[in-house]
Amino acid sequence: MESKTKLANAIGITQLATMLVGFAALIYSLGEKSTELRMARGDLDKLAETVNDLARAQASGAVNDASHARALEDIQRRLGAIEAKSR
Repeated sequence: MESKTKLANAIGITQLATMLVGFAALIYSLGEKSTELRMARGDLDKLAETVNDLARAQASGAVNDASHARALEDIQRRLGAIEAKSR
């Protein structure tokens, strides 16, 4: 009878140890996922900042292009007027 009790105790201790190891692995895994999520969030923030900078640069470029186009049209108009006077 005593050997059955010892065996039952050993099995119980083994089960408890297995559950503790499983619980520790679960907590470790959740910690890793949390770290990965924080890193991904940081990368997404950097990407969003870069996209905003790119959008600002494109808008600025479009404004500059429009300004240059108006200046070229003005120059072309003045050259046309000069050509018309010289004929």
